[in-house]
Amino acid sequence: MGGLSLGFATWIWYRLSNFQTAREGGMEFRHGQDIPLGISYFGKYYIFRSEKSLRAFSTACTHAGCRIGKGNSNTLQCGCHGSQFEGETGKPTKGPAFKSLTELECRFDIKTGQWVIRFQPKG
Repeated sequence: MGGLSLGFATWIWYRLSNFQTAREGGMEFRHGQDIPLGISYFGKYYIFRSEKSLRAFSTACTHAGCRIGKGNSNTLQCGCHGSQFEGETGKPTKGPAFKSLTELECRFDIKTGQWVIRFQPKG
């Protein structure tokens, strides 16, 4: 019976997290070229810039959907249950979350000279 309850709870969590992603799917954000190295936090998403790349990730924790915030210099932490994620890759470094953060579409618009972040998983 416990396994059935756990399975049902997991299914509910999965459906709710997909609903949140779909609801945010039409959002688009633009940033100039002056994004600093490391983590830049913007509430619903964050950008990690290194010398070689720029990546964007959702800040919805993959455990229960809470918003994660800044941890130390290169990590982010969920205030609900304590999961921690590596800023550069979005991979969990401490549970209970075991899935990586959702990487978002991130591209440079040559016409405007801006970075464009879209709330859809990177394809």
